[in-house]
Amino acid sequence: MNRMVSMIPLLALLLLFRCLGAWQGWANFSPLPAVMLMSLVCLQGWQRWLVPLLAWVLSDPLLNLWYGQKLLVLDQWGMVLGLGLMLPLAFWLRRDFSLPKALLGLLLGSFSFYFVTNTVSFFALVDLYPRSWQGFEQAQWSGPVGFGPTWIFLRNSCSANILFGAIFLLAIRPFSSYLPARRTSLIEG
Repeated sequence: MNRMVSMIPLLALLLLFRCLGAWQGWANFSPLPAVMLMSLVCLQGWQRWLVPLLAWVLSDPLLNLWYGQKLLVLDQWGMVLGLGLMLPLAFWLRRDFSLPKALLGLLLGSFSFYFVTNTVSFFALVDLYPRSWQGFEQAQWSGPVGFGPTWIFLRNSCSANILFGAIFLLAIRPFSSYLPARRTSLIEG
């Protein structure tokens, strides 16, 4: 329970940063993927699912209102799928956990999230990308005309994952002997 109590102020701070970052135009400098991955790796039982779920459920409606979008748009399924890819990474990280492996996992999470979300955007945002290999490459690198390159999304995602993953690990360190016991199940505590 102490671990969850320490997560409440951290979760509030990260949610605030996610919303403020979006409102200030910090292109995709979000704590959500790092919180998702590190929660799955480091927390036990229902806490590992509750923290990232709360982060997403509490912040996305606020951000959608800010951007004038519906509560759920087709493009957001890319984010759901991208976050879902954190599950295999979490299994890998929980075996023989180490800080360097965690940082590598956070970077791998950034790359997979980037690729998946941009691929879903290519298929979902038919007005922005031509239906061709060049359109797919544009979705993965240069972005839609008039919006700026999508590689900036990758750079910011990598930076945010490393920063927020490190903050998360520092926040829970006092409550762990050094992070997860060697467990392979992400469903049971």
